[in-house]
Amino acid sequence: MRQFMLFIAELVALASPGLAAQSCTNVADQSAYEVLSLRTQMILLATKCSRDQDYNKNFIIRFQPALQANERAVLAYFRRTYGNSGQGRKDTFATELVNVMSQQANTQGTEFCARAGLIINEMNALRSMDELAAYAAVKDLAPIGTSMCPTAAPKRR
Repeated sequence: MRQFMLFIAELVALASPGLAAQSCTNVADQSAYEVLSLRTQMILLATKCSRDQDYNKNFIIRFQPALQANERAVLAYFRRTYGNSGQGRKDTFATELVNVMSQQANTQGTEFCARAGLIINEMNALRSMDELAAYAAVKDLAPIGTSMCPTAAPKRR
């Protein structure tokens, strides 16, 4: 049922341009979300396209400090936003993000691996870890209508 609701939310976002532009109000939080979306895309590339070596060598090892910093930033956002339930909310969101992006990859079929594989080549062209966040922002990999930042202020617990 939850996946069906995510699917409906995507359809509504596609039909409503104003909703498709959901983003975080804080630039740092938005950047953290964009890098999280890139990380998720890379996980799907490794698992769905058997590109484990590219994933490990050209992404995880090469960008390890930036990826670790991103994980800390995402967790900090969820803890700041949801208090004591932040870790669980982050884990749930990350799982939902993988599921939505995986469904999109399945919809693309065989084209997914060709498209996603281009990311490896593009990342090889990055000169430093500092360029990773800017690259993630330009790639716009976050699913339409999805954001880690809520549209209404959540209640902290």
